[in-house]
Amino acid sequence: MKTMKKDSEVKPRKAIIFARVSTARQEKEGLSLKEIQLPLAYEYAKNHNIEVVAEYAISETGSEYKLRAKFNDMIAFVKRRKDITDIISFRVDRITRNFKDAVAIDDLRTSYGKNIHCIDDRLVLTEDSTSNDITQWDMKVLFAKQFLNRVKEDGNNTKYRKLERGELPWGTPYGYKHHTISPQNKTVIAEDFKATIVRKIHTLYSTGSYSLETLARAINKEYGTKFYKSSIHRILTDKFYIGIMTDKKSGKEYPHNYERLVGFDMFELNQQIIEGHNVKPRKYAGIPSIYRGLMRCSHCGCTITSELKKKTQKNGVRREYMYYHCTNKRRQHTSPIQYISEKELDGVFKSLLDNFANIPKDEIERIKETLNSTHDAKNKFQDDQLSELNVRRSQLTARIRRTYDMLADGSITPEVYEENRQRYEDELNDVKRKIDRLDTADKEFCITASYLLRLFENAGKIYEVADEDEKRQIIGLISSNLELDNKNLDFNLKEPFATVLKLAKSSLWQG
Repeated sequence: MKTMKKDSEVKPRKAIIFARVSTARQEKEGLSLKEIQLPLAYEYAKNHNIEVVAEYAISETGSEYKLRAKFNDMIAFVKRRKDITDIISFRVDRITRNFKDAVAIDDLRTSYGKNIHCIDDRLVLTEDSTSNDITQWDMKVLFAKQFLNRVKEDGNNTKYRKLERGELPWGTPYGYKHHTISPQNKTVIAEDFKATIVRKIHTLYSTGSYSLETLARAINKEYGTKFYKSSIHRILTDKFYIGIMTDKKSGKEYPHNYERLVGFDMFELNQQIIEGHNVKPRKYAGIPSIYRGLMRCSHCGCTITSELKKKTQKNGVRREYMYYHCTNKRRQHTSPIQYISEKELDGVFKSLLDNFANIPKDEIERIKETLNSTHDAKNKFQDDQLSELNVRRSQLTARIRRTYDMLADGSITPEVYEENRQRYEDELNDVKRKIDRLDTADKEFCITASYLLRLFENAGKIYEVADEDEKRQIIGLISSNLELDNKNLDFNLKEPFATVLKLAKSSLWQG
């Protein structure tokens, strides 16, 4: 007589577990991966004599690309492993989120003979499932798709409500961090060290003396960071630093309520510099040299390029020398192109800067005293302006909030709300820009004046020992429109250097 094998004696089938949560709330409120879905799936497998060989757990708070890749990995793994006969999931809406997923799962059932277990739905699909089971599956797939659309819609609504209130609904840019005041009160604050770097990046770039690459090198050297050109460009172009959040999906801009790290005028200046670099890409970056790209030929307007030459001295020692000359790209030169050495150009600027040393020391002290008294007088006027602007900012912020409340109560139409909101925000942005200008002017007034006075006292010596990037920065600070006529350099001195140099050479200061 033939005896039946007990369940424990039957060789177990092999399966994978697939689990998923859509939101952080689901993780906390009933669909937790570690506390609900995975434990129940393992218990189900044990009760049905199924051996679990792999698990795939997805949290949809990550990027869509990574989520899709993980789902595709699971499909490919099950197809590749012929010994895997079953897929266990908590519910239909956990294993499939759309019709594309449903087709992929159904293909595993019909073409590869896999069994699909949905524990909470008490549904098991096999290759020979009845039409009633297939219909139940199809209906639950439809509900899953509707649920996903609702989750996305709720997420978008939450995002736009935050943006309307001036709150950041996504990760912070470099220089900021999220800060929890209480479980119900969260904000964004500036990180002191990183915020300092952001300000320094904008300040240095606004001098026009740096490319993205040289600025990255300078910042990395000073602060021990690891910036690349792309990260410097992102910091220079992100409007968050001037008080504006940009929704990437719609392109719409919203003012935020957090600290601004950069003044509006400096930000706009840097956009113009970036645009200028994009319009006329420079091709001199291959040869490291001090004056590359800073000069143009006065005869034809072509860029002055650098060229490295090697010479062997009488004692057999080979030395390298940097020379500059017109590219003659427009073929307008009829006579031979003249070359000027880097040493000669260094001499021109050192000689120029040495003239600033003629300012008498007592005159420098007098200028310092004048600057301090001017600063004190300016503070009174500035404080009055700031007080008026802050009052107006508070009024406009209150009006925007009241307008939103009226929309929520149904007192006004969305069209009227949008019209009023836009009008108030335009005026609010103008007020914020004025406050930024006053703050920036106040911070930079004494710093700039003190720096210029130190430069006047030791300009020649500073230039002589400066490295390549520092020399380019000094040249950009004091001069503009550099033109080379064969071996003669011509340029315009910026203010206040032009006036100071004139006084330094005059009898007024020389006695």
